[in-house]
Amino acid sequence: MKNKLIVFEGIDGSGKSTQAKMLADKLITLGYDAVYTFEPTNKNYGKQLRDSFFSGRLSPHEELSLFVKDRKEHIEQEITPWLKNNKIVVVDRYMYSSIAYQGALGIDTNYIKNLHNDFILKPNLIFIFTSDVDDCLSRIKQNRKATDQFENAYYLTKVEEIFRSFQGNSFKHINSSESIENIHAEILDYFNKTL
Repeated sequence: MKNKLIVFEGIDGSGKSTQAKMLADKLITLGYDAVYTFEPTNKNYGKQLRDSFFSGRLSPHEELSLFVKDRKEHIEQEITPWLKNNKIVVVDRYMYSSIAYQGALGIDTNYIKNLHNDFILKPNLIFIFTSDVDDCLSRIKQNRKATDQFENAYYLTKVEEIFRSFQGNSFKHINSSESIENIHAEILDYFNKTL
């Protein structure tokens, strides 16, 4: 198995990052050439986004523009070369996060999709973590020293609704209320059956 793009999506606090890292680590221990990466990246556009989360959020369109630029750079400089080198690439957040998060702020979701048309790579598999918003907010408060102004139940509920709307052969919805071990086992089982 090689040259696969696997995406993990869900609201903050859903456990997707933990599971994305666990899958990449497991694949490596099984002898596969796998790599874990995330968005926003630590590159220039990604750093601007991370800084803005706590120093004062940008407008939805400014934020979306930076996400798209960061993602394009990520795909061109890292994801595409890794895939060409036959790696399995596990990505924590991708285009679907922009659709959900910026869509929940009122930007047309088709407009967001169209911004990606000239560069996006289609994933082989997308895990969407469906979550109880209150549980996720509780995890966020436990695990972070500070939260940003948009980490609230009203906004995240709208984001969650958009994530739940994604359907298709490439999507697998995961109930994030299960234990870490059970979720990991479910992901591995589905990964093996599908790919």
